[in-house]
Amino acid sequence: MLISVLVALLLGCAKVGPPTGGPVDKEPPRILSHYPKSDALEVARDTEIEIVFSEPMNREQTKAALFTSPAGPLQLSWRGRRLRLAMPLAEERTYVLTVGTGARDLRGNALTKSFTLAFATGSQLDQGLVRGRVYQDHQPVAGAHVWAYDLGTFSGEVGLDEPSYQTQSGADGGYEFARLAPGRYRVLAFRDKNRNALPDADEWLALPASPVEVGEEEVPAGDLALVRRQMPAPVLKRVQAIHAERLMLLFAEAVDPQNLELEVAELAVESLYVALDAEEKIYVETAAQEPGRRYAVQLAFAGAPVQWDAPVRGSARPDRKPPSFVALARDRLAPRDAIDLLFSEAMQPAALAEFWTESDSTQSLAGDWLWPAPNCARFAPAEPLAPGIYRLAGPAARLVDRAGNGLADSLLALSFTVGAATAAIRGQVQVGEMGRGRVAAVHEDGRAYAEWADEEGRFTLDGLLAGTYSLWAFVDRDGDGEYGKGSLSPFRYSEPYGRYGEPIDLDAGQIVEEVDISCR
Repeated sequence: MLISVLVALLLGCAKVGPPTGGPVDKEPPRILSHYPKSDALEVARDTEIEIVFSEPMNREQTKAALFTSPAGPLQLSWRGRRLRLAMPLAEERTYVLTVGTGARDLRGNALTKSFTLAFATGSQLDQGLVRGRVYQDHQPVAGAHVWAYDLGTFSGEVGLDEPSYQTQSGADGGYEFARLAPGRYRVLAFRDKNRNALPDADEWLALPASPVEVGEEEVPAGDLALVRRQMPAPVLKRVQAIHAERLMLLFAEAVDPQNLELEVAELAVESLYVALDAEEKIYVETAAQEPGRRYAVQLAFAGAPVQWDAPVRGSARPDRKPPSFVALARDRLAPRDAIDLLFSEAMQPAALAEFWTESDSTQSLAGDWLWPAPNCARFAPAEPLAPGIYRLAGPAARLVDRAGNGLADSLLALSFTVGAATAAIRGQVQVGEMGRGRVAAVHEDGRAYAEWADEEGRFTLDGLLAGTYSLWAFVDRDGDGEYGKGSLSPFRYSEPYGRYGEPIDLDAGQIVEEVDISCR
């Protein structure tokens, strides 16, 4: 006991970091001053750059977020909140120093927007300015690395060799390159999860749809859509038998079972599904296991092997735990939606004709049942549902798991709301002569609507529920109906992508018009 107390005291004394008392610091750091001044001319070649932050910074993370153009070696020295940088400066050159949004204070708060300082050792500055935004899953992304290559001077490999200019996206996904020399540029963005300052094959990467022509005026670079070209192999942490006909795979993070291929030596695998309370758990329904027998497990994810050498021991434990009804996949529906019922485990895919009994607010509904997943029953009403509140009930005894255990309650009761799908969004996709536009709107609950624009780019999305929508579009250059994400090696441009700037709030029956989406 005494040893434990002494160890705790020593660890407490050895702790180094910001003070823990008082309110938690959530204020993002700011840059209070700098030298030289912005757009300074005739800067001496032996000048040291100085930046003063509003608070002490995490030095390692701030150093990783510093970018200079042209690139060159940097020598850093700190004095409290004051950072000094020494770098070799050439004659008659424009220099751009960027402090990206990866720079953080000691509490982990990041700059909300990249800071750019431009100056020249000669009598004039380059005037080029490029702006754009970075999105992932059609939402703004902060902290993405954004690179720009000057195609007139660059002779290396895009994505591997150092770019001409670097910055990071801000809290709103926005980025800008200021004081660029005139020329043609290729811009790309990526999320550097492993912090090796390279866009690796399994990281989120956005490629442009075309080069950017930079002169002396501001140029919109277009929106960059981050996508994954290769899914990283998940890390499997544990395989265990839950009972005699179920295994559990525990991963380090959430995994889509549709991407998994599983073989268990001499044991039939009947189905896989994700645990509703923890998406990193995958349940595997099997044939009856031999108690104590060791089964070899082979697993692949998206075609690539997942490392796992330990066998799983078969269980003799019977499944006596009753299943439970967890929730509806959605409790707010459109008139033509199906009703998805989610259960805690795999169920017997029973025929459920005439399952619904009359309730206090509605009559029993006619329709068809199917089982799209082992733990999901889907009811598709025969007719569109009228808007309103529904309360349905059915005999729980007809719903049993694979071992024959029934629900704990004698009655399955649920309620949901059907909204009036009467709103609409109309507008135009600016596509030029590049191809046909495809427009999508995503509701706040995740449901998506998509339509093709006509030959002039006009589109109408109707039959929408009330709520908040994000809108985006792409130009289908190759005619395959899918967004073309391009290729880094060999380099191939993506298809043009654009996101409508702000979410659109719709009331029931409202029609929003003149929504223009620019795809570059």
